[in-house]
Amino acid sequence: MGNPKVLSETGNYNLPEVRRLELPAANGTGEVRAIARAYGDAATGGGTLGLAPSTLDALARPAEPPSGGLRDVVLRVPTIFSLGYVKPFPRLRFGAAGDRAFGTPGAGGSFGFADPETGVGFAYAMNRAGFHLWDDPRELALREALYTTVLGERTQRPDKS
Repeated sequence: MGNPKVLSETGNYNLPEVRRLELPAANGTGEVRAIARAYGDAATGGGTLGLAPSTLDALARPAEPPSGGLRDVVLRVPTIFSLGYVKPFPRLRFGAAGDRAFGTPGAGGSFGFADPETGVGFAYAMNRAGFHLWDDPRELALREALYTTVLGERTQRPDKS
């Protein structure tokens, strides 16, 4: 995250020159409610976004495990992606038990995803960046309450075995 050098400080991501950069995996900008709405639309058919049913089906399909294992050599943690989105796996549970959800965690503790099984679009952004790649305790508490208390679904807590 040091090229260009201005990217080495997280506070610099709010600078206009950094916000103008096209860094698909690093500087997405949006209002949390709008992100949740977009994921919600993707979770319920994609009509507003204009997504084709075949696209939504592809996004909701379970990911094929990577041939070299789940360990991401860049992030140095286990993870699984499909079509550019993170998919649920035992160390990062999100969405309902069918594992059709797709989304992405963000730097500092943010997280957003679509869950086609429940029709939920979820987004969380924090006021102060944390140190978790995913499952920031602040975000996880909200996601856990939504899924276990409101929806009666599985725990969102990771399987650390």
